[in-house]
Amino acid sequence: MTANPNALWFTQMIEYEVPAARQAALAQALVLRSEQLASRCEGLLGVSIQASDDGSRVLQYLQWQSRYEWAAASACFVEEPFLDLLCQHQAKGVNFAAYQTLRSLVRGADGGLHCEVGEPQAYQGA
Repeated sequence: MTANPNALWFTQMIEYEVPAARQAALAQALVLRSEQLASRCEGLLGVSIQASDDGSRVLQYLQWQSRYEWAAASACFVEEPFLDLLCQHQAKGVNFAAYQTLRSLVRGADGGLHCEVGEPQAYQGA
């Protein structure tokens, strides 16, 4: 499947692998950094910071209005001391992933799943 120019959102996920003793501190640092990023970048719609049960991973989920908004905001990333963050929290690995949201479903009052935004978009498969 190719990227869809009519996608609802652009989602970026960054997974950090850290020693269990550093998980809470990294999660808190990511919350603070996400709040700073949101104040500078209007295209950032939402952020979720999640921690694994085993204490070894933290997931940062950023939802952007579009790939264009993400690209425009990337100038802010240059100012972020990302490598310092990794060293400070002893991250052993970092995985990056990006996705185009084709459809988003939420549970309605009737208990069924419904499209959250607009009409379903057609897309071209590859």
